[in-house]
Order: sequence, then structure tokens, then C-alpha cells
Amino acid sequence: MLDIMRQNAQGWGIKVLFGIIILVFIFAFGMSGFDGNTDPVIAYVNEEPIPTKEFRQIYRQTAEILREQNPNLDTEQLQSPDFKKAILNQLINSKILEAEARRLGISISNSELYFEISRIPAFANTEGKFDNSLYQRYLQGRQMSAATFEKDMRNSNLIQKIQEYVTIPVRPTESQARELFNWAGEKAQIDYYYVSGADFIDQAKVEDKAVEEYYKANPQSFTIPGRSIIEYISFTPDELSVYENVSPEEIKSYYEANKDQFKQDDQVNARHILLLVDENASDADIAKAEKSIKKIYAKAKAGEDFSKLASKYSEGPSKTKGGELGWFSRGAMVKPFEDAAFGLKKGQISEPVRTRFGFHIIKAEDVRKAGEQKLEQVETDVKNIIANEKAADSITAKLDHAIDLVSSEMKLEQVGVELEVAVKKSEQATIENLTRAFGMKEDAARTILSLAKGATTEMPIAVDNGYLIAQKVQDVPSSVSPLEDVQKDIKEFLAQQQAMNLAKAKATIIMGKLVTPATAEQELKSIKKDLKTSEAFGRDGFIAGLGMNPKLAEVAFAASKDAWLTQTFELPGGFIVARLDERMPPSDELWESQKQAILSSMERQQANEVINSFVAELRARAKVEVVRPDLLN
Repeated sequence: MLDIMRQNAQGWGIKVLFGIIILVFIFAFGMSGFDGNTDPVIAYVNEEPIPTKEFRQIYRQTAEILREQNPNLDTEQLQSPDFKKAILNQLINSKILEAEARRLGISISNSELYFEISRIPAFANTEGKFDNSLYQRYLQGRQMSAATFEKDMRNSNLIQKIQEYVTIPVRPTESQARELFNWAGEKAQIDYYYVSGADFIDQAKVEDKAVEEYYKANPQSFTIPGRSIIEYISFTPDELSVYENVSPEEIKSYYEANKDQFKQDDQVNARHILLLVDENASDADIAKAEKSIKKIYAKAKAGEDFSKLASKYSEGPSKTKGGELGWFSRGAMVKPFEDAAFGLKKGQISEPVRTRFGFHIIKAEDVRKAGEQKLEQVETDVKNIIANEKAADSITAKLDHAIDLVSSEMKLEQVGVELEVAVKKSEQATIENLTRAFGMKEDAARTILSLAKGATTEMPIAVDNGYLIAQKVQDVPSSVSPLEDVQKDIKEFLAQQQAMNLAKAKATIIMGKLVTPATAEQELKSIKKDLKTSEAFGRDGFIAGLGMNPKLAEVAFAASKDAWLTQTFELPGGFIVARLDERMPPSDELWESQKQAILSSMERQQANEVINSFVAELRARAKVEVVRPDLLN
């Protein structure tokens, strides 16, 4: 079991396994009366049809549930052909399991069915008891008959019962769970020496001939990508909220019920001027910076424009905005800065303040005292909140209607008229622009860009907080940037590449000396003052301050204590030489607190494996025909 987890810890497979259990629960909420006789069919299982509409709705609902339960789940995977195939496969497997349960004589009695329905939280009143009026309201809201819902519930529970039957032997041992826990929870720490590429940039020499050769050898790097013009309808709360009516009574009622939401902490709107000083800087460097900041402070106190002073002298990222930091509350800034800022009145300028970043001068542009905001102050915000909530509730119905209209070959402009929503146009649709503007993944953007002119996406595209349906209007071909436009960028890139190669060479020499017994002691002495110790990190490879480096983590966990690693590792801007400082197993106390959860998780995992084997055997004997594979692309 542990070997399987190790091999698949980063893979798609484990995520899909959990989809088996999730899919069962989706069936428990009904698929709203699909009609296999009139709806186009995506597949047949032993000559039983699976309607396309059923597949689409399960796909969308499963994706939504997975995103809710796993906020960090990669949305690109949810839009990929592999995920769509996995959903169709689980749907096929469900049909096969239902048939096998009936063959074995496993059934769900009416009393079992009604008991399961009565346990659904959505149908419980304030006393926790089943309320038939809530049940009927639920059915009416989804335009579903009780017979349809109960049929789907019966099938869901039938699948669940046969799964429970075949997984009776599954019982992971405590020793197996502890082994997995120890492996997954172990932490490591390294000592490292960093060699920066920036230290070698002055040694880099790039000739014009090298620039020309790079330009000719890498035309793809300077290609202005082809783009498309698309029209689209966004099904997100923000986009649809503009069509929602919100009455003054609703605004007042929401405000009265949620006054705590509109309490305001003390806030300051500030600008600052920062002179950077390392917190471990020498006394001479500190004195020099302090002298400079006092001169700037004198200018500010004399009435010179603070934003112009910040633009001229500040060394912080806000320099380009005249030192503007905007509004912030307590806890947003480091303590010395916060104390000085919140001690100012509107328009006041602080004396120089020292933090770990350097010396600051702060100007309070405005201040807000803590308290409850009045309705007139937040009326627009409240209206937007209510409109967004209403819009969120309407997304599924509008999207289903839109899909039906698109399936009937209606053009997107007509769909917009029918739904009474705006159809928008993007003139610069590229993979990068689509992913940045809508929060969709690259595969989804490629799906849109690969459409034929005039074609519309058959499946909705997942975007931030909702979905999008798009239609391609026109393609604009790609072109290559002239050399003179990119010459400077190429030269800088090649110089940085040379500098990084020099940094790697130096790091490799240092590493070689450290792993050689005859030179190790002397080399360690020469770098010891610049040796740093990392934060503790896990097997995923994320090291605070050093970023993501799975290979470094893998090698470190395989090393012996105090042993120098026999390779260098690239980090942003340079390379490091490292040794294992310590490996730290998780504590017994942590094990005791998590033991039951881990045992339960392993039981679910092993049960999934048993179910997969059982279904694979059934499927090998079944007749499965996918008649619309194009819908999975």
C-alpha cells in the first residue's frame, strides 16, 4: 500500500479514485428525469443508452463538488479529456453495478429508500425531522417528479449497497497506517550555500552575432501568436448580477441581519518612503542610511510634495506610485511601521522608523476610526452582495437552457437574446489572454481556439466562479517580431544565461571540494559564514524561502545526516550546494490525534481498489459502446 501511495502521490490516479465515492452521492440528488428516447446518446451499456444530457450534467456537478471539496485542485484537470473520460467511465460503471446488483438479487426496499430520503439534511426542519414540504419544494425547484428522484435515490443506494458488500474484507492494520503516517509526515532541514547568478552578470559577454544566431534558431520565441476573435456569454455571479433586481426592502433587511459584516476596524491610508537596509547590515551602512533618511525627512517636513519625494528617493516597490500603500488595518504591516502609522493624524508625517526592511518615513493621507458603517455608506455593497447571490442561484438554470439552445444549433447571439443576457466579444483571444482574463486553464483555452469559424463550444468551459460558452468569429494568423524589436531582450537573456552557467560552475566546484575528504574541511571554513539553514520541509518539495524543488527534497530525504548532496540545485537566480541537517519524524502525540482519520482514509483507499478490481471484472464481460467520443475532447 505504501509503495502504491509513493508512486502515485502526485498523480491524477489518486484524485480520480475519490471520484468514485463522490459520484455515488451525486446520484442521490437525482438527474431530473432524463429521456433516453429523445436525448442524443453518448454511450450504450449492454444496449442501455446513456443520454448526452445526463453525462453533461453529471460532469458539471462532479466538477463543482470536487472544486468545493478540494479548493487547490487543478482546474485544468477538471477540463481535460482524461477527466471527462473518467466521468463517463464512472457513469458506465454505475450502470454495470446497478445491473450486477439486480442479478445478485440485491435490492432497496421502500422502507430503506424512505429512511435514506428522510436523512437528507436539506429536507430536515429546525427540529432535525423530515419535512415533506421542504422535500416537495426541493423537487419543484428542480422541476423533478418524486418518482424520478426516488428512482435515482434507489439506484444510488443500490450501488452503495453492492460496494459495501464487496468491500467487507477491507480492514487496514494500525502498523500499515503508522508506516504511511511516518513517511508522509516526516520533515527534513538542510544547510545550504547560495551562489547568485547576479554576481557574474558583469563577466557575461554577448556579441551581436550570438544575438542574431539565437534569433534565427528560436523563431518560435519571437512569434506573435495567432489569435482569434470570439463571442461569449459568461455564466458567473458577477456577470449575471447586473440583470437582477434588488429592492430597497431587500437591502435594508440584509443590512439589519448582517450588521456585524459592516463593522470597520481602525484603518490608515498611507504613503511611505523606504531606504532599504538589511537587518544584519554593518553599523557603517546603518549610519549611512540613517543620515540619508533624515535629509529626506527634513524635505518632507518643509512641505515638499511627499509623493514626488517617494518617487525620487524610495527604494520600495511602491516607488512608482509615489509611495502609495492604500488603506490597511492593524496586522497588515510589521509592528514598528504599524505603531508609527496608527499614531498619526490625517496629513501628519512620521519621523524615520526602522523595520527589518530599512528606514521608513510615513505620511497618513487619511484615517478611519473603528465602528459600524451606516446603511447609506454600504448600500451599494449590500445591493451587489444580494444581486450576486441571486445570480449565483440562477446560473445552473440559465446554463442548462443555454446548452439546450446551443445543442439545437442556435447561434450565440440568438442565445443571448433568448436568455436576455449580453453576448460579449474578445478581439485578442489567445491562450495567455483567455487564461488570464477568465481564470480558465490552458486546455480550456485551446478548446475554444481550436473551434472552427462560427462553431460554438458544446460543453461549458469552467472559469473563475462559473462557466463560459464561446463561439469563434474569426482567426488572425501569427507573425514574427523583427530582430530590432527583440534584440535588447535577447542580449539580456543570453547574458543572464551565461551568468547562471558561471554560477553553476562555481557551485559545482564548491560541491566537489565539500564531498572530497582532503578538501572538505578547508572549503567548509571558507563558506561557513554564508551557510544558511532552511525551514523544515516535507516530501512535496516546497521549502519556505527557497520555493518549490521536488528533486532537492527527494535527494535530501535519501541522504545521511550532515552528508553533502552530490549535485547542485537551481533556484530562482542562482544555485545552491546543500547538506542534510536533520530528518524529523512526526511525533507520537500527532499520530494519536490523527490515527483514526488515517485508518479511515486508508480503508476508503483500499475499498476503492477492491471496487475498481470488481468493476473491471464486470466491465470486461459487459458490452460498452461510446458513440460520441468527440464530446470528451
